[in-house]
Amino acid sequence: MEQRNNLVLQGTETFSRGQLDNVALESGSVVLDSAAGRYLPYGSYTTSEFAMPAFCNLNVSWNAHAPHNTLVEVRCRVYAGDSWTGWLSFGKWAPDYPRCSVTAQSEDGMIFLMGDTVTVATPGGGTGIQLQVNLSTNDDKETPALRLLAAAVRPLVWEKQTGHPLNRRLYLPEYCLNAHDPAFGREMDLPLVMAALMNRWGEDILPEEVAYVMEDSATRSTGNAAFAAAAAGCCGYPCWQAWMDLKDLRAQIHDGCSVAVRVERKIRGQRDPVGVWMGLRGFGHDDAVLADFVLLNDPTAENDGAVNCTMALTDFLRYFTGRAIALRQKPRDIEANRPRRILCELEKGDGEGSYFFARRGQRDPLPEDFSGWIAASPHDGVAHATTAHRTFRRMQRTGNGGVQFTAEQLAVGGRQSVYAVDQTGTMRVAEVRLPTPPPPEAPAPQNDHQSDGQAAAKRPEP
Repeated sequence: MEQRNNLVLQGTETFSRGQLDNVALESGSVVLDSAAGRYLPYGSYTTSEFAMPAFCNLNVSWNAHAPHNTLVEVRCRVYAGDSWTGWLSFGKWAPDYPRCSVTAQSEDGMIFLMGDTVTVATPGGGTGIQLQVNLSTNDDKETPALRLLAAAVRPLVWEKQTGHPLNRRLYLPEYCLNAHDPAFGREMDLPLVMAALMNRWGEDILPEEVAYVMEDSATRSTGNAAFAAAAAGCCGYPCWQAWMDLKDLRAQIHDGCSVAVRVERKIRGQRDPVGVWMGLRGFGHDDAVLADFVLLNDPTAENDGAVNCTMALTDFLRYFTGRAIALRQKPRDIEANRPRRILCELEKGDGEGSYFFARRGQRDPLPEDFSGWIAASPHDGVAHATTAHRTFRRMQRTGNGGVQFTAEQLAVGGRQSVYAVDQTGTMRVAEVRLPTPPPPEAPAPQNDHQSDGQAAAKRPEP
């Protein structure tokens, strides 16, 4: 059997080779089986056992359509040391479910799962994998649908290939960490890159929408790459994690597809290098110095938001960890859960600068458990390439569920777009025209004779 370190399963023919238990194949996806027009509450799909090159790390990805009241749980097991581990779960997942990564380990403690990565410490590494997907529903009229399942391993002995030199540049929107939601800190880099990868295909999704639909509730962060791939998948884009060498990266760019790459770099205030997700947008050659270079988008850039950067190929190969996320163009007939937008109006509240979202004439306060992102963006007359390129000013939820403009925003006035993204990635959007403050009054002009008289009155008598 041919051994590949990146495995992507999709389509009816491929899925039909696995074991189906209370599930069926429909339009190239794995769905719950049905009886008398009602979906069964639970089912599972198990792949064949796959031989892999000896590996130390395993990453699993999935793309699924998961309507409300449905769940997907992906599990894996590893063959190492002449035996199979038990099943390790990556956590239950759905776009509107509080996703939590899981920490687990094998009985001997030599194989353990933390977040999105399985690490194999067994001498000789792992040599085989098997995947399982559990589907469930609490609504017999709805079923989740598994569209893609992928596994990627980092070989213990990795004979990396360079492929053929390539000179190609792709467009990739530039989003900077400093201009977006600071709630997730530096780990907002992955949602920024994922939004850019989708928006280059015309999606126009905000990084905050991506962040809150991929947030790992166990760590309160957006660093889980498995959830990132799942978030792109529920927007309709085929997306998966991979361990890539230079040949693989060049093949992606050759096919016109940017990828997210994990690069080790120095961050201000950090003593040791840290991993940063960047967008790879091309390769080139400098004839002046006879050197190849790599074109990247670094969302953590601090030089006035200069996200796009160039790195010598030799330096890139030194700092690139091999982890990547591939994303392909959305098929036209795909069904997507996200982005989910709710068009609203803004209704004036009682306090100065206080407003409420309203729908169809009814006030719709933000719920008490709202823990997302609220921001306003002024209409500056500039035709931005994507909404995420606009300037955002953070807002706060009021105690009674409204939104509060700051004094600075009120001082500017004018037309504003207001966005509120909740913890499920659902976004409310509305527009309002704030009153334009009157210009400051000019000082009254003084009469020349009056000025002379006042000046004479101030002079001391001789």
